[in-house]
Amino acid sequence: MSMITAPGWTRGISTAIIPGAVAGDFTVPGPITTADALLAVKEVSADLVTLADITSEFTITGANLINNAVTSSATNFLLVVWAESNA
Repeated sequence: MSMITAPGWTRGISTAIIPGAVAGDFTVPGPITTADALLAVKEVSADLVTLADITSEFTITGANLINNAVTSSATNFLLVVWAESNA
């Protein structure tokens, strides 16, 4: 889902909250593609006590897929933010 952005910003911004899991592939309700730019991945606990920036551990690896080969987030959620491609 896109959100309204500032004048001059030409790309749509989309977000999703997905369940955490062990390191590996995560399905993101998209569309998200390898042409998009991953802006942020935050690990968030349901009680909002945990809020950790783990963006550097993720890449967009395919249609509606991001991958993390490092950290398990099995007990939390992931907030994913990406800029949509203009292509």
